[in-house]
Amino acid sequence: MGLALHTTRHDDRVTVTVRGSIDLHSSDELRERLKSLVEAGHRQIVVDLAAVDFCDSSGLNVLVRTYKQAREQGGVLTVTGAYGRVENVLRTTGLDRFLIGTPPEG
Repeated sequence: MGLALHTTRHDDRVTVTVRGSIDLHSSDELRERLKSLVEAGHRQIVVDLAAVDFCDSSGLNVLVRTYKQAREQGGVLTVTGAYGRVENVLRTTGLDRFLIGTPPEG
C-alpha cells in the first residue's frame, strides 16, 4: 500500500492524517508535507497515524527531524493515533516520550 496524506486546518492547529505505510519509498512525501507546514509558519502540527500500518526508520527520521524543526521555530509536533506495530516501534525507540502526547486544544 502506498501513502496518502490529508491536511486539515482548525484554528491554529494543522493535522496531517497519514494512511498507508511510511517507508524508504514514501517517507520523502511525508517529509516534504511536514517541512512545508513548518516553513509556512504553522506552530501546532498533529500527525495522525491511526491509519498507518507500518513505519520504518526513515519514517521515524522524518518525525524526529520535523519535531526538532518545529521546536526551533517555537512550535510543536505531536503524533496521535499510533497503535499496533507503529506504537510499538515508537515505544521501543523511546520516541513516544516526546512525540506521542495530547495535542494542544484548538
